Amino acid sequence: MIYPKRAWKEFTSLDEKLTILRKLEIISPKSTEIKKLHYKGYYTNYSTVECDVIGYADDNEIILNVNGQLHSIHPDYFVEMQKHDRFIIVDIETPMSFSPASGIQEVAAIFVEDYKIIDSLHLKIIKDKNLATKGYGQGLLPIEENEEFKNKFKTFIKKYKCPLIAHNASFDRSFLKYWGWIDEKTKFYCSMNNIKTRYKIKNYKLVTILEYFNIKNTQSHEAMKDVLDLLEVLKITKVDKWTLLSNASSQKEIPPDNKPIKKKTPNYYISKQQKENDKKRLDLAKENIVSNVFNNKKLVFTGDMMKDRIDMMELAIKHGAITTTSISGKTDLIIAGDNPGKSKLSKAKKLNIDIISESDFWNIINNSN
Repeated sequence: MIYPKRAWKEFTSLDEKLTILRKLEIISPKSTEIKKLHYKGYYTNYSTVECDVIGYADDNEIILNVNGQLHSIHPDYFVEMQKHDRFIIVDIETPMSFSPASGIQEVAAIFVEDYKIIDSLHLKIIKDKNLATKGYGQGLLPIEENEEFKNKFKTFIKKYKCPLIAHNASFDRSFLKYWGWIDEKTKFYCSMNNIKTRYKIKNYKLVTILEYFNIKNTQSHEAMKDVLDLLEVLKITKVDKWTLLSNASSQKEIPPDNKPIKKKTPNYYISKQQKENDKKRLDLAKENIVSNVFNNKKLVFTGDMMKDRIDMMELAIKHGAITTTSISGKTDLIIAGDNPGKSKLSKAKKLNIDIISESDFWNIINNSN
């Protein structure tokens, strides 16, 4: 552990602790209590352990109690450790039809955090118990226009505000969108498409994938059972990057005049495993400082860059920067590539944060060597 080397102050009251944690954005500005906090890093082999913030030196250093040992850490790095792998798995059953106009017989959804089920929703009306066990929406009444069910589903996905994942997401989304259960802004990610990029299987039906990973050799075609089966698949595959369904494209980019194309930052959901791998890279970068040209300035990247975002962050850290993914009053510098996030630029201007181009960033790096 990194034992605190500077003078630091231990919290003397809960009010003082709440005030400091709010200020450092470790808890929300309106929090009146402190929920469980976690450390996950090099000193625990990247496994998650419960810990406590017991004091601070200043805005750049807090003191943790991790397994009975004191550990000094930057607040921004600690905030990143509190994030979890969260998503909602959705499945629907229709009257054995591929036409959205045919309606919906059953909807199931589970909210998952770190691959554990936290909450679930199962919507169906059984007409014939014997037929209902045979799947494909048989023995069930139509529910596509059931306003109570529709509102329950909307409330469920709004409550958790995280990615929706379905195995054949274009199918599920088309039905739910047609009947007004979701809108244009609802983001869907497809497990089938993502698994295709990593595994070569004779086909990518859920039943085939369940067999491939030795989970089971049958599929029920009942919404909730299929959702639970897909969760078991995801526990194994743990897809690194979930490409947003609406951004899928089969067209290849051709460089104009053979000039290098800047890599576009895709709209994807990054898995917990990939986050851990990226965190290891950034931790290693902190131990391999090349220069201190940025002098502990807090940097945020936005837009399409010549390199992947993690590469840019790694490079910045090696040259003395502290990198974060969101803008706050503590941010010192924004590096804007092509197609930068409008909300980020707007917030940066309101906070009077300096904005430079990617070219300026490279000039700073190159001049430091």
